[in-house]
This record gives sequence, C-alpha cells and structure tokens, in this order.
Amino acid sequence: MGGMVTMLSGSHSLDQLLEAYAVGPGPVVRANFVSTLDGHATGGDGLSGSINSSADKQVFDVLRALADVVVVGAGTIRAEGYGRLRTEDPALVQVRRAAGRADHPTLAVVTASGDLPEKVMVDDPDGGALLVLCARAVSDDLAERIGADAVVPAGADLVEPSLAVEALHERGLDHVLTEGGPHLLGGWLQAGVVDELCLTIRPVVVGGTGPRIVEAPIGRTGELAHFDLRHALAIESDLMLRYVATPD
Repeated sequence: MGGMVTMLSGSHSLDQLLEAYAVGPGPVVRANFVSTLDGHATGGDGLSGSINSSADKQVFDVLRALADVVVVGAGTIRAEGYGRLRTEDPALVQVRRAAGRADHPTLAVVTASGDLPEKVMVDDPDGGALLVLCARAVSDDLAERIGADAVVPAGADLVEPSLAVEALHERGLDHVLTEGGPHLLGGWLQAGVVDELCLTIRPVVVGGTGPRIVEAPIGRTGELAHFDLRHALAIESDLMLRYVATPD
C-alpha cells in the first residue's frame, strides 16, 4: 500500500470532502462508480441510481465539481437519463469559479456509431457544454447535426481511450471524470488511461447476475489492473474509497 491512507468515519462537511478528493493542477483521469456488497454496479432495475444514497450523492457532486469534463458512454447516457450537466449547489459553483472553471462541467458523450441520445442534443442554457467523442467515420455526419466545434474524433472506426483523453487535454480539459458505463471503464483500464478509481461500496445485496463496474476485458487472461488505496471514508454505512493506479 503506497503513501498515506486516510481513514475517516462519521459525517463530513463539504470542505472535508473537497480536501479528501483534491487533485493537483496537472492532467488526471478519474473514474467514479458505485457497487453493492456483492459486486453489482446496478440495482435490480438495471440502473445505478437505484443503489445510490445521499452520502454517495455528496461525493458524486464533489467529484463533478472538481472536473472539467465528465465522460460517459452513449448507452449509459441513454439508460440513466443523462441530460446536460448542472452544478446545483451554489457552494460548488463557487468552488468551480475559484478554480477558473465554468459553472457546469462539460459532458463528453462517447459513441463510435454516432447514435446520440436525444436528451443530450437539446440545448440547455442552464447546463454545461456538450462534446461528442466519436469515430472519424461518423464525425462529418455528427458535425452537420450538432456543429463541428462539439465533435471530437478519437479513432478511425472506434473511440480509442488514449486519443480521447489526449483530445480532451488539448482542449484544456485537464481534469477528466468518467462515470462509465462498465464497458467504457474496461476499455479505459485496458488502455491504461485511468489514474484514479473512486468507488462507493453500498451496504446492500442485489443478487443475480447484473453488471459489475467493469464489463469488458482489461487485458490478457489473468492480467490485473493494480491500485493503491489513498483514502477510505465511512459515511453512515457507506464506504467511499479512493484508489490511485500503480505503474505496471
């Protein structure tokens, strides 16, 4: 276990959570997921929202407030009902402004096919900007539909994680947060672009064969992605874990 590990329990103020999840000024890619005790990433309805809690929502909001861009696969956008992102808490808006960020994080949708959920295509003057990380094969069609400035080609026929992250950093979006889904996280872990994994363990059991937080191979059979624990926060009965990727 590398570095200092912080173990905290009880209630946590917003300032404490901001400090616990603070990162330096350089580029970083984080993933944020929730899991049940038996390893499921969704409840019985197939949605992560059904296993969330108020404590998890606190951390969820803090991680978004610290991000320049939130990257989500089109399938997850569609399933979970994402629209343009908004920072609802005025205190977190001030946190973003103090860091030189826009009031709301940019939403970056990942799609190789160019098939976009209608909800994110609706302009929201009270929400954040939209980017689409796509394959070059569909970039011209997308540019006609949503405007060239919002289209970010990141691979020929598939969206390559390393090219996607590089393109976001080139746009000044240094602090990248991905919320999945599980197939996207698997691809990003395999590509080695994930620096941190923030994981909430909820004290519930779902049973059955639902998805885990990773639903795609991360390498050769038997290959593992390794992380060091940075902190463990116990809020109510939830466990908030922050892991940092270790070099191969």
